[in-house]
Amino acid sequence: MRSALLLFVLAGPLAGQTTVRLMAGAVSSSSLVNDDILDTQLRPATAPAVSAAISLPTGRGPWRLVAEGTYARAPLDVSGSSGTDRLASVAMITTLVLFEGPVAGPIRWQLGGGAIFYRPSQRQGVFQDGMTRRWMVTGGVTWSHPLSARMTLLVDGRLDTEEFSTSALQRYGYESQQNVRRGTLMVGIERRL
Repeated sequence: MRSALLLFVLAGPLAGQTTVRLMAGAVSSSSLVNDDILDTQLRPATAPAVSAAISLPTGRGPWRLVAEGTYARAPLDVSGSSGTDRLASVAMITTLVLFEGPVAGPIRWQLGGGAIFYRPSQRQGVFQDGMTRRWMVTGGVTWSHPLSARMTLLVDGRLDTEEFSTSALQRYGYESQQNVRRGTLMVGIERRL
């Protein structure tokens, strides 16, 4: 009985620190393909993005564990010596696990990784084989401002990196992978459960 009561008392504050986040913003990416010989670049346009996350206390100091999913959709821009063209869009779905800790005042750091899934609306070019998954690492900062006892305004800035390739690119003779960097800026609300 005592151990159950102790567990209830200790679990109360931890459960109170669990939060849910809903955010919206934009994501900008470097080139997925950069061919110097053909003078061609393939790059997703800057895209609107939405995300949902749950933040859990680790039980060790002020650090938290964040599980996040983000969805963005952008047309692919092809540019080169012959001009610029816009191809069908590709959805970019990311799933991340982040560690979050304090920096100073309302600013917190984030560091983690996960996967990005590219899901093209049409099978063409580098996406002839359809969806592809790439592993990524990410880091950033979050600024927060309390709106009420349970609601907080968040501004989140993040940089990601991955090594991009597809089976279609490998068939075309692109043996190496392209380093892709992505920047995301999001604004949203966090609610304590």
